[in-house]
Amino acid sequence: MSEFKLIRNCNIYTPLREIKNGAILIQGEKIAKVGQVDDSEIPPGTKIFNYDKKIAVPGFIDIHLHGGGGIDFLDSSPDSIVKALKVHLQNGTTSLLPSIMTTSHKNALDTIRAFVNIKRSIPDIPDIIGLNLEGPYISMEKSGAHRTQYIRKPSLTEVQEYIRTSEGNIKIMTVAPEIEGASDIIHFLSKQDIIPAAGHTNANYEQSQQAVDSGVRLATHLFNAMRGIAHREPGAAGAFLLNDDVYTEAVADGIHLHPSILDLITRVKPKEKIVLVTDASKYYGITQGASFTRDGKLFGSTTALSLALKNMTQFTGMPLEKILRMVTINPAKLLKVESQKGILKRGCDADVVIMDEEMNLRDVFFRGKRFTPS
Repeated sequence: MSEFKLIRNCNIYTPLREIKNGAILIQGEKIAKVGQVDDSEIPPGTKIFNYDKKIAVPGFIDIHLHGGGGIDFLDSSPDSIVKALKVHLQNGTTSLLPSIMTTSHKNALDTIRAFVNIKRSIPDIPDIIGLNLEGPYISMEKSGAHRTQYIRKPSLTEVQEYIRTSEGNIKIMTVAPEIEGASDIIHFLSKQDIIPAAGHTNANYEQSQQAVDSGVRLATHLFNAMRGIAHREPGAAGAFLLNDDVYTEAVADGIHLHPSILDLITRVKPKEKIVLVTDASKYYGITQGASFTRDGKLFGSTTALSLALKNMTQFTGMPLEKILRMVTINPAKLLKVESQKGILKRGCDADVVIMDEEMNLRDVFFRGKRFTPS
């Protein structure tokens, strides 16, 4: 018989509605009820957690991360990768898409195989919803921290091998839509039900609009490593910002994007199309802020999604209940997992984050199991 747990005496953001002084009844790995739970509804032997003056929200979903805890996914053993994933769980991320940046074909395949095996066999890590390929078909001019020696022309044969090796786990792939052959990759990804993303791109406004028409549905870390907005050439950033059908990633550490730019994004973009990401480097969980290469290029962030939420409320003046969807239901809908993830309702996975009134992380429940942050 499944174990029951009860989270109670807290304000709940589902995130589509607020329930004051509510409760979440968990049965095994699933949510049995959200709302008001009478004593008569509490099964005998239920383990009760009282969270007076605390906030309960869905577990966070991160669709873009490269490591953590001193570990880079590309250069590490499977055991080390597992340790990195556990750092994210301790910070409230209960579901994620590990990201593989531009590297050699062999290294990409090896890393994909490692994640497939980890997903299949390792417990007590965040749910690996799928994989995110960031590159290798990107712009040399907008390469950012990607290793330029591995940037190459699009190859349908390579992409097909990545998909086969992943056993269907690739969910997102970033390409620069202006490079020769990119449109064929975008069309192919769409037919495979993989989300084509535009990023590390020097595309102009018209090229970016054409990319959306071809199937691009996501802008990878909007504004970063992307042709920006000018008054006579709105660029890729302008095209993706203004298109209401395109989801946009944003890194809310206050370094990748100026606070006023994050505010601008929330004023222009439909709130349901914004997805906050960590773009976590290997220093995630060790330091706070952003990481840089030796030559001064941004190399991912170390800001947890809980802190990104706090930052966004400060940068935009918007309340938590408006921002919260950007790390919960929005990425869940993008990935078509909103029936199980990103929302607190009956039948969904019991992934719950507890925060205090200042939005500091206090507790994490993943599939009903409690993981107290270190």
